[in-house]
Amino acid sequence: MIARAHPLAVLLSGNAGVAVMTLARNIVAARIIGAEQFGIAASFAIVVSAVEMATTLGAQQLIVREKDGDTTAFQGWLHAVQLARGLLGGVLIYLCAGPISGFLQVPEARWAFQLLAVIPVMTGLVHIDPWRYQRFGRFGPSICVQLAPAALILLLIWPLQHKFQDFRLLLMMSILHAAGVLVMSHLFAERRFTLTLSRTYLARTLTFGMPLAVNGVLLLATFHGEKLLVGHVMGPTQLAILAMGFTLTLTPALILGRSLQAYFLPLLTSSANDAKRARAHAIQTLALCFSAGLGLGVVLMPFGQNVAHLLGPDFTPLLPLLPALAVLHAIRVFKTGIAIVALARGDTVNTAIGNLPRLAALPIIYLQLSAGAQLNEIIWTAAYAEAAGCAAASLRLYVGQKAA
Repeated sequence: MIARAHPLAVLLSGNAGVAVMTLARNIVAARIIGAEQFGIAASFAIVVSAVEMATTLGAQQLIVREKDGDTTAFQGWLHAVQLARGLLGGVLIYLCAGPISGFLQVPEARWAFQLLAVIPVMTGLVHIDPWRYQRFGRFGPSICVQLAPAALILLLIWPLQHKFQDFRLLLMMSILHAAGVLVMSHLFAERRFTLTLSRTYLARTLTFGMPLAVNGVLLLATFHGEKLLVGHVMGPTQLAILAMGFTLTLTPALILGRSLQAYFLPLLTSSANDAKRARAHAIQTLALCFSAGLGLGVVLMPFGQNVAHLLGPDFTPLLPLLPALAVLHAIRVFKTGIAIVALARGDTVNTAIGNLPRLAALPIIYLQLSAGAQLNEIIWTAAYAEAAGCAAASLRLYVGQKAA
């Protein structure tokens, strides 16, 4: 008899597989097109990610935590929310293509930013069924939806690089990846893709999702604020260095965060009516996230240095940045544990409070860059702000627990 894999092991291995293939894709692409062109391509990922963060309403979390999340009516409503979000995101990217390309000192790439508008539209048509399965401890389908396109795009690098030797290589791969996720989500769905409009669900969705959308704007500052400022002040080559540094260190942090949230959020939600069990699960979540963050910080420094050598001489300036980046994203993992516990309690404001210090640090970082500061200095400023955010989120969680 074959033992069934632990759900957390499935999540970690699946998300790690996606991240490793994405990382390999970026490393190979960076070697092919060089730092300056990679910097332009990195700005595409920033723009798409920024729109997704700013328009999120937490559909994938809602379908897991809501009592009626398994009903076809509620699922159809979430599909409608996602589609509206995708259309809005596509329009925003298209209209802002000119100002964004100018801000990042790459006006020649305006057409490419306009083409990116198709990505949020395709994301809006993704079937949410594979994430509904997480209500029942089935994590494989949602992993496969992400894993298969990542593997396919990695294989497509070789034929694509014969045609595209500049930023267009990563542009095409990003569009094809979004199309792959869309197709796979429908292949793994058990239900038909339906759209439902409901006033009943609107208030509940906005109550839950609006704080997440506000936090999405803060996440833009958290994940991309420093990179946007570096691209504006220092140009695409330095943006490429910093973006690759974030890729090497933030990616594993996100793997841990997404896996831990997918595993612990249903567990914490199911024990919400049992104070003793909920407290035990909360302590378990926080302890595991702290351990994961500490372990990540220790592993990232030698790992990042080894991978950085594969990127070629254009990325040599990345090496001295890795210790500060490792500390920054180790703190991020522990803060994720606080956000998971708060989210299970229905507190969607906690995450926003935890990200406020990173937003507040951006003017300081801009002044540092304008005064000629090096990349290492601004990363340490971001790390101090991340630590302050972790402390603020912890305090809110503690106060909320006492009040309950």
